[in-house]
Amino acid sequence: MDVLSNPTKYFWITLFQSSSFLAPVLTLFYLQKGLDYQQIFILYTVIVVSMFLFEVPTGIFGDKYGRKKSIVVGLVGWIIFTIGLLFADTFWEFFFLFMLWGINATFASGSDEAMIYDSLKQVKKEKQMQKYMGKIMSARFLPLIIIAPFGSIIAKDLTSFQFTLLILGNLIFTIIAFFISLSLVEPKVESGPHEIRSPFTLFKMSIRHIKNSPKLVSMFINKTLILIPGSHIFGLLWQPYLQTSGVSVALFGTLTAIASLIIFLLSRNIDAIESKITGRKIIFYTGLLPLVAFVLGALFQNIFAALFFYFVIKVAIWLRNPVFSQYMNEHIESHNRATVLSSLSMIDSLFDVVIFLSAAFITQISLSYSFLFSAGLMLIAIIFFRVTKEQIKVTM
Repeated sequence: MDVLSNPTKYFWITLFQSSSFLAPVLTLFYLQKGLDYQQIFILYTVIVVSMFLFEVPTGIFGDKYGRKKSIVVGLVGWIIFTIGLLFADTFWEFFFLFMLWGINATFASGSDEAMIYDSLKQVKKEKQMQKYMGKIMSARFLPLIIIAPFGSIIAKDLTSFQFTLLILGNLIFTIIAFFISLSLVEPKVESGPHEIRSPFTLFKMSIRHIKNSPKLVSMFINKTLILIPGSHIFGLLWQPYLQTSGVSVALFGTLTAIASLIIFLLSRNIDAIESKITGRKIIFYTGLLPLVAFVLGALFQNIFAALFFYFVIKVAIWLRNPVFSQYMNEHIESHNRATVLSSLSMIDSLFDVVIFLSAAFITQISLSYSFLFSAGLMLIAIIFFRVTKEQIKVTM
């Protein structure tokens, strides 16, 4: 079978795995279960600690035994996780489920991009990585255009039965993604300077590669300091912020659908966008605009400020991902690509732990303080780790 079918198959895997009825009311689901903001942030810290511990082992698993196997195992874990949501009622039950969440994420982290890039490289189309990743990332939002409005309408009263219906819908979609993953084709991987590809050798090579790539590290820090507040902190707090700003819960799904449609269209046309605006400018402005939105969200609490906050951050953060994917993969060799990407994700987990624990304390005081904290992190990235022309290089 043709490895060029992998990007299309992974598009559908991503689409079904991202088909979540629960997404537009996820934080409200946790609150309904009796968790508070501090506990929710602690649970997300559990995710990143699990990712820290398992990123490199699962990255090595992907390089040594196959990226397809790694993706399939991760999807099995997601099925177990989704079933667990049906029964979790206490903080500690969620604690163990979130540990599993972190482990599941590491099986795809690194292996997914490595599979796509090496599949394209095998047919000499690696320069089109940005185009294909844009389409794959768009798949995360396409199902939300249809599903999210139904999810928020079904859960409008925030009852246990309504949440159960949403989780069962998620389970069906995850099972479909699992069956599609079985048809992926393992791409050929070029051998590196070491013929013996033991787990220790792969890890040692990946750390050496990162240490010798200051441009890669600088891009990684820029991405991390903007992604964590713009994706994770925003993802946890936009629902209560919009609710207290006067936006009806029943409309959350509609807002998610509109944002998802915008992101889908932009991601599908990332090549055309970059032909008019350079990738470096996209990275800069998609960091600056969320910073402004967080500041406005901290200062104002009304429907107009809330809508600006939601759409600007949601769209801008995801628009920068395919551009970063192209630039960062051009700094990594094929033979240990999954391990290097997983090692970077492991380092990202250290940032996550510090930022999540800080946000857990700050959010208990005020949502506004948490938004200003997020804006401060983004400002550091923009000033000290700005992506420059020298960081962009020709593919290896």
